[in-house]
Amino acid sequence: MTNNSSIRLRPAAPADAAAIRDIVRAAYAKWVAVIGREPLPMRADYEKAVAEHPFDLAVEDDRIVGMIETMLAEDHLWIENVCVAPDAQGRGIGRLLLE
Repeated sequence: MTNNSSIRLRPAAPADAAAIRDIVRAAYAKWVAVIGREPLPMRADYEKAVAEHPFDLAVEDDRIVGMIETMLAEDHLWIENVCVAPDAQGRGIGRLLLE
């Protein structure tokens, strides 16, 4: 893990939906051959999801490098999805999003 001082966290906005979709597709792409189909997060409607519940983004140099999608329930917080761009993996960004 490297220093993440260049990473900032911010909430997603509706305008981020396409970039979220792109990072999810890139992060999950390696699993298509393993399971024989696209994982469900690759097929999600992120325009709708961003409008309905919180996403927090990890941003470096104005580029989204990670995201966490959550849903608030009455008695718990559900983590729907966490992903990190393939070229940014191994740097502790996923851990940062979960903290």
